[in-house]
Parts: sequence; C-alpha cells; structure tokens
Amino acid sequence: MRAGMVLSVVLVVVAGALAGPSARVERQGVELVLSVDKAQYAPGETVQMELLVRNRGPAATTFQFSDSQRYEFLVLREDGQLVWRWSHDKVFAQVLGTLTLVPGEERRFRERWDQRDEQGRTVPPGRYWVEGLFPPPRPALPVPAGLRGPRVQIQVLEQRGEVPSRYRKVFRAGSIRVRFFAWATDLDVQRLMRSLDLRVDREDPTGFLVVRTRARLADEVWEVVKALNRSPLVEWAVPDYVLVHRE
Repeated sequence: MRAGMVLSVVLVVVAGALAGPSARVERQGVELVLSVDKAQYAPGETVQMELLVRNRGPAATTFQFSDSQRYEFLVLREDGQLVWRWSHDKVFAQVLGTLTLVPGEERRFRERWDQRDEQGRTVPPGRYWVEGLFPPPRPALPVPAGLRGPRVQIQVLEQRGEVPSRYRKVFRAGSIRVRFFAWATDLDVQRLMRSLDLRVDREDPTGFLVVRTRARLADEVWEVVKALNRSPLVEWAVPDYVLVHRE
C-alpha cells in the first residue's frame, strides 16, 4: 500500500486509549484511531494526542515513506483553517523507509500541543479540530481528498476573570456551513442532504455550502453538525455564525 493511494473511508466514533473524545477511520483493513485526553482545556493547557494504527486485515500491509516522518498531527480552527502541525518545526532525514504491519499488529504515536500556532502565538478560546494523519501526506499540505485522517473537536475555554471581547459570536438559527470532498458525487450529496432534512441556501467564496436545517436551538444544530462530520463525504461542517458588537 503506497502512502499516496486514495482509499475509501468509514468514519465512526469509538473509545480510545486516552480518556477524551476519539474518532476512527478505516481504509482497506487498516484502522486509524485518534484520541485526545479530554474535550475541554483551560487556556495554555497541554493537549495530549494519540494516533493508533492497527492492521485489521487478513494479510500483512506495507507502507512506504519518502523520508523518516511516519505520522502527522494537525490542529485546525472551527472553520477548517490550519493553526498548527506537529512537523512544522522539524527536519526529517531524507531516506526511504517502510513499515510492515502483520494482521493484528499496531503502532501508537503520541504527541502534545501547547495551544500555540506555528508562529508561537497563543491561540484564542474557541473550538478546534485535532486530526491525525498516517501516512503523512506528500507534499505535506494541503492534504489530498480521500486521505484525511480521523478528527475530534476540542474546546479551549476562556480565561476566568479576563476582560471580555468587544465581540460575541451569534449563531444563525438553523444554518450550517459544510464543505464536501471533491470526489463526492452530486447524487451522494443529495442523498445525504435528504437523509438529514437539509437544503442548500448558498455557496460562500471559501467553498463552503450554507445549508438550512429545521433544528433551531444551538444544541440541536450541533447534533446535525456532528452527523454531517461522521459522513465520509464531508470534509468540514460547522454551525454558521456572525460576530457582533457587545452592548
């Protein structure tokens, strides 16, 4: 199995080695499980991440690598914009390598994120996606469609006693922004939309579709967002919102 091969994806939530949220992706018998240690973090608190790779197939599977990097972790904003990648400040030996997993064999990769972006700046409070990739994509970014790894959402909480922002986030009732993988067919997208009782409102310049749902309350909208993100057709789905001045 070569690192660049585009494979079918099944995405479900599973229990992981760390105590927090986990997600699972399976590609032709190779299982990837991403786990974090919890769902919410205080400002500046270390985020622990683990990516488990397991061969669930009946035969040995061999991965080929163009350098010494074997995995990647990403942190992205709620809208999908890259904040941090584990490899950004690392240099890898330019040597070819392989990794063979026999049936039932697994590897675990653990790293930490200190809530800073690639420029060393502390990230603001909010929701973020943590994603694990194996094998690491080449070229490093952007990640090709079909090779996205399991991802879980975490929340960085506001600092207690801090001066409140001049703006506040207001969710648009019943509105969700969703971006589908490029290989998703119109027919498959329409079927998914019908199954969740959604309709397209418009497309924004960033490539997201703004869709409408009958759900009105924030918690209900988040349940629809989670259902969308469990679909292998969906790259990102987030509630639609605007920033308004605080009174």
